[in-house]
Amino acid sequence: MNMVEYSEYRLGLLCKRFSSGKGISADLINETGKYPVIGGNGLRGYTDTYNFDGECAVIGRQGAYCGNVQFFSGKGYMTEHAVVTQPNSANNAKYLTYKLSGLSLGRFSGQAAQPGLSVTKLARLRIEMPPKWYQDRVAGILSAYDNLIEVNNKRVKVLELMAENLYKEWFVRFRFPGHEKADFENGIPKGWRRGRISEFYTTSSGGTPSRELDEYYVDGTIPWIKTGELQDCLLIDTEERITEVAVKKSSAKFFPKDSVLMAMYGVNIGMLAYSTMDATCNQACCVFRDKGNISTKHYLFQCLKSIRDYLLLISFGAAQQNLSQDLIKRVRIVMPDEETVIRFEQKIEPLYNEIKHLLKANACLIRQRDLLLPRLMSGKIEV
Repeated sequence: MNMVEYSEYRLGLLCKRFSSGKGISADLINETGKYPVIGGNGLRGYTDTYNFDGECAVIGRQGAYCGNVQFFSGKGYMTEHAVVTQPNSANNAKYLTYKLSGLSLGRFSGQAAQPGLSVTKLARLRIEMPPKWYQDRVAGILSAYDNLIEVNNKRVKVLELMAENLYKEWFVRFRFPGHEKADFENGIPKGWRRGRISEFYTTSSGGTPSRELDEYYVDGTIPWIKTGELQDCLLIDTEERITEVAVKKSSAKFFPKDSVLMAMYGVNIGMLAYSTMDATCNQACCVFRDKGNISTKHYLFQCLKSIRDYLLLISFGAAQQNLSQDLIKRVRIVMPDEETVIRFEQKIEPLYNEIKHLLKANACLIRQRDLLLPRLMSGKIEV
């Protein structure tokens, strides 16, 4: 039984500010500015001026993340692709963020090649809101979950940075264990080798089963990775799963867990991921597997990350940058001796075990929050 009374309002009338931000020149965005620059998909960087101070829901109004909603608090620079939705004193900004997140606002975008939301149209959107006291309580409950998730995400970033710094210490600055006694030849320690990626790793790709056939996706159990999921991260699950029929009748082939993947084209070309599960992938992913008998996944991941700028430089394509498997396989890298690689893998593995633990904890928190959210938003739970 609904224990809270709701009233219907137009979104624009709930807010003391409901408008897009302003454009900012790319050369004014950097990593050292004082204030965050917020676009339609979140943080773009930092700058030295701000045009917003307070709490609000930010709605992405253009592009791939059209309709995306996030909470913001503090001083920041809101760009023209961000709709600042700052509620009046009778409403809670976090509650409004959760409310808008569940409305699939992207469906109100235009039908042009570049999706876009009209601020005027959004302002007329009718939504039901409970009293402020209930908004405050619901926001507090849901925020507790989000705060835990954010803490875990920050710990993940620290662990990832530790792994990256260890790679740089050993293989860029050459301060690996025993470096004091190492003899160098042609700029690298003796026993290390320079060679093409194809000398050390096999590469493969996948495919996209036809979207027109439900039997390829409905009740699918096989993880299927898309390039959008490659975010220099550890993958513990996938957004979509496909069926065994899809694997048999398409080019989406299995690859084993602990493989390293790279996006060969698309908006995140060059981005990477580890897969913690046996999985399949689409045709824009390049999958790397060791040719040798020892795993060098952590070394490979950091190595590919360190040469990403070079890979992007040699990519081709006028309308869209493109990395092919043939191009990737010809790139030359340095492979340390077996003892050094094994020691590096042993150092890094515990860090990624902890990352995996944190990501699984977050997945559990997200599930619990998302189960609670609709019941809290509808007033069906007494708070």
